[in-house]
Amino acid sequence: MTIWTAITSFGDSALLLPLIAWIAICLLLPTPGWRDARRWAIAAAVCGGGVMLSKLLFMAWGIGPPGLNYTGFSGHTALAILVWPTLAGVLSLGGTRRQRLSMIGMGACIGAAVAVSRLVLKVHSPSEVWLGAILGAAVVTWFLRGLTPHEVTARSADPWRLALLGGGALAIGLVCYGRVFPSQHVLQDIALWLSGHSGVFTRRVELG
Repeated sequence: MTIWTAITSFGDSALLLPLIAWIAICLLLPTPGWRDARRWAIAAAVCGGGVMLSKLLFMAWGIGPPGLNYTGFSGHTALAILVWPTLAGVLSLGGTRRQRLSMIGMGACIGAAVAVSRLVLKVHSPSEVWLGAILGAAVVTWFLRGLTPHEVTARSADPWRLALLGGGALAIGLVCYGRVFPSQHVLQDIALWLSGHSGVFTRRVELG
């Protein structure tokens, strides 16, 4: 495993989907956290759904922005930029504004590193990575801005919740990091079923 494949593994759905579910569970505890959990479910659905839709439209019917080397948004990039800053932001809820911004910034750096790794490994074109990054950044900004000051104050009295979130995230990382979720194959099968074509649309210009 090279350094870039090690970095890109932080954006694989095999790791991020369990983390998304775990964050939602921890936000639900106790019951008053339903608002944040609902917003998180919406954020994850919009980000993941946007990536899936972009890939399915291209695979099934070749639909995409004209003039770009494009096969759909980079899912690794979008989900990494969504999940890591969110995890950092929720874990730092009891801290000062500077501490929270520093933690969120570190999460954003992980997402940015994943984006760069997709380019270095020649998995995605620049347009695919940028579109994924824009989607992930827009959604995570919406979610984090919804954690209003009075909620932060209430959450700071629940250190057990943050310990549960951090411990669970660490356990998920130890079990799931380095695994590969076959999302591309699943989407290809769905695209063929939707379009009725014998094959999916593929990249017209190879990545250099």
